[in-house]
Amino acid sequence: MRVRMLTVLLALAVLPACGRQTQATDAEDLLTGARLYAANGCGTCHGREGRGDGPLASTLSPPARDFRDPNAFKNGSDPASIATTLATGLTRDGGQMQSYFHLSDRERYLIARYVVSLRTSSASSSPASGASHD
Repeated sequence: MRVRMLTVLLALAVLPACGRQTQATDAEDLLTGARLYAANGCGTCHGREGRGDGPLASTLSPPARDFRDPNAFKNGSDPASIATTLATGLTRDGGQMQSYFHLSDRERYLIARYVVSLRTSSASSSPASGASHD
């Protein structure tokens, strides 16, 4: 009984630290994803905030995705699906997004997590909310 009580107390002491570690890791992953997004030119088409309003967006047909709209994704809007799209590109049906095969699976996943975070961080100005983003 005494060993069980010590185990429970130890678990209660360690769990909060695990949560802080996870939050720190999540923040680091998103920062790395943001850096990779910028370094690989994603904002050129999709815009700095993922609104589909980058400097080249007006020249694209079909237009660049607005990442705030989860329904705009052709192959799924979760991080794994987005990472797969980054690996394969979108060139069918007239799409012009290249493959990012030069990135590691981890790097593509970090960009994908960052893209998903753009959806939640700009929810108040998303197309679904009716707010303008001009």
